[in-house]
Amino acid sequence: MRVFRLAIVGCGGVSGLHAAAYTRHPERVQVVATIDPVRERADELASQFPGYRASGSLGEAVEHSSWDIGVVCSPTPVRSKVVEELARSGKHVFVEKPFADNLIDAMHMVEVCELAGVQLAVHQNFRYHYPFDLARSLIGSGRVGPVSTVVHRDLMFRQDQGWRTSTKRHSLAVMGVHWLDGFRWMLKDEPVSVWCVTHSSPLIDTAGDTDAAVQATFRCGTAVSYVQSFSCPVPDLGTTVIGEAGSLRLSHKELREWSVPGGPDPAATSHPNPWGSDKPEATFLAIEELLKAVETNCTPSNSGRDNLGTVAFLEAAYRSAEDGGPVAVAPELVR
Repeated sequence: MRVFRLAIVGCGGVSGLHAAAYTRHPERVQVVATIDPVRERADELASQFPGYRASGSLGEAVEHSSWDIGVVCSPTPVRSKVVEELARSGKHVFVEKPFADNLIDAMHMVEVCELAGVQLAVHQNFRYHYPFDLARSLIGSGRVGPVSTVVHRDLMFRQDQGWRTSTKRHSLAVMGVHWLDGFRWMLKDEPVSVWCVTHSSPLIDTAGDTDAAVQATFRCGTAVSYVQSFSCPVPDLGTTVIGEAGSLRLSHKELREWSVPGGPDPAATSHPNPWGSDKPEATFLAIEELLKAVETNCTPSNSGRDNLGTVAFLEAAYRSAEDGGPVAVAPELVR
């Protein structure tokens, strides 16, 4: 198999996850450059992994190193410019989530990469780290029948640091983007309308939302109810999928499946999630989609164009919170 040479662009907190994921798979990837305008951060990451070349700018790395893919971990406010420069340099692009702060920026990055003839994929690792991919297979097989309802909650007490605390979009942009993308992936469908309420708790130091309640209707008729909190001292995470022939219960650790009829307390079948406690491996699975797409000249399942649906979902939720009522989800993107 081909070994791809990577450059990590942006050496903040999440870059360590990518580095840990890629060093496990020397048969597929080799990180050869770390890039950050704060050169000390690039040096620090490079020092942990022999063979890396640290650079203070993307232009310097392009000029002095040979590599195939830019792994973009830069903050979202500067991400579009980074992707533009990578595309102009003929580099394929793997972008951290959230893909963009807004749909306009996301569409621009997709168009830039398509015009340059390079592949663009998004790091939606929760498709694997959380058992959305397994649920997608079970739902697709018809084992739970048509899905009427999805109920999801993600409650925690979380204080972020750095640039994220200064952005107006917080809890949904940080964690909600995982769940909104996961609903799309699991259901193989797109939302058509969203209603959302957000709140900013004084318990958390941030300029944006800390809590949100989201109600969405999908094209197939499935209703999704989702609650997010960064200010709750009682942690709780789980997803229930209710179908006409069975139900699913998702957690990081496993997916539990019930068949109907099963009585008031039916026995469940447990499907362990092999990546539930292994986020680095889930990250590798996400970039492997891009590697295979480059090798076969096809579109990765987590392409930038696919992720427009996730960004549109997120943007519709925030627009609903601002407007105080339900809104349509970018109908031109609903496939």
